[in-house]
Amino acid sequence: MSRTPRAISDLVGVDFARVRTAPRRRRVWLPAALLGALVAAMALAQLRISILHLRYALGEASAATRTLHEERSRQTARLEGMRAPERQAKLARERGFATPARVIELRDAGEREQRDPGARP
Repeated sequence: MSRTPRAISDLVGVDFARVRTAPRRRRVWLPAALLGALVAAMALAQLRISILHLRYALGEASAATRTLHEERSRQTARLEGMRAPERQAKLARERGFATPARVIELRDAGEREQRDPGARP
């Protein structure tokens, strides 16, 4: 068949099934592409939800860390107060401790072994 315009009456009795040279192609790629886009969108939504959960957990952990640092600061200050020489001297006086009249220094057992290996303890 030629590609010249024809009148409608010329088309009567023409078998159009034979005029088509290529079979009609189905669009298989379109549903596959839509399904792929849907799966990608769902994966992205799940990823964003996971990020949101991680941010909340990070905020809670940060708050807990801050609380622990404050507690450590309080405990350190308390310990320093307990170690203060003035406090210890006061407690010693209250409990009846006195400055010793004499001090006897004992040598360490390891030091004794180094000087005299055959000596008895």
